[in-house]
Amino acid sequence: MKKILFLTTGGTIACTVTDEGLEPTLKGEDILKQVPELRTLGEITVRDLTLLDSSNLEPAHWSSWARLIGDNYGDYDAFVLTHGTDTLAYTSSALCRMLINLGKPVVLTGAQVPLSLTNSDARSNLELAFSVAASGLPGVFVAFGNKVIKGDCAKKIFTRNPNAFESVNEAPVLYFGKEGVKKNLPSRENVGGFRVEEKLEPRVMAVTMTPGLKPDIIDYAVDRGYKGLVLECYGAGGVNTDQQNFLPAIRRAIKKGVRVVCVSQCLFDGVDLSLYPMGILAAQAGVESGGPMTLEAAVTRLMWSLANETEEA
Repeated sequence: MKKILFLTTGGTIACTVTDEGLEPTLKGEDILKQVPELRTLGEITVRDLTLLDSSNLEPAHWSSWARLIGDNYGDYDAFVLTHGTDTLAYTSSALCRMLINLGKPVVLTGAQVPLSLTNSDARSNLELAFSVAASGLPGVFVAFGNKVIKGDCAKKIFTRNPNAFESVNEAPVLYFGKEGVKKNLPSRENVGGFRVEEKLEPRVMAVTMTPGLKPDIIDYAVDRGYKGLVLECYGAGGVNTDQQNFLPAIRRAIKKGVRVVCVSQCLFDGVDLSLYPMGILAAQAGVESGGPMTLEAAVTRLMWSLANETEEA
């Protein structure tokens, strides 16, 4: 049987009803007692990391978890991490960036309804996650609902629906539908040279373009010490260039060494800064295209890149 390290961080999946509402209280062994069939899928070792609502997670948590996976990489065949759904896509995207040349499964999952409640989706999500872990498929994945998604393509699109996550701009690795199972499997080839680069620059701000937003928000971010900005732009990559012209503020930011990346507010297709004058002008000002990336992937990639740019050079 595959040796699987089961990492728990809290989230809805671990919640029980308290006088203060739903709070994460279940630890890994509690989860395994309620879903004992998971032990048929591998030789499972539990490591409880946190008991947090995922809204309270920070980049330092991601770095710590990546380092832990690296430290235990030689002792286990796969890793499963339970997580709150609200920031799960940020964590999975960050792990995709920090776990270099990953040759084993790292699978994230959670639930929309706590495992402790009778109508929970936790059991099926856990079974899916551990099945993927046992398969040996290399990469970071989100296993949730009826999909298995590459970690840096996942985005939460529902607050209550059990199929909470969508695979953005790439087909799911596995999709279980009425027509059977559809597959878009990555290569199982072990690329070798696995390493962890866990450093992150947390001073990255995401700014959503809205009509009437004033460009001094860019100057504010720079003055507050942010090193990177992700602009969630209109459509294919438009920013305001008329009465509220963002281009001078963007140029000032880039001149001061701040990196600016553009992604789309639209869920699918991504940005193309060569299509319209607004995007062309933004690119000329030094804005980097995020292409098909989700906001979560762009933010975490920029955090990683800023922290490791010396090594990249």
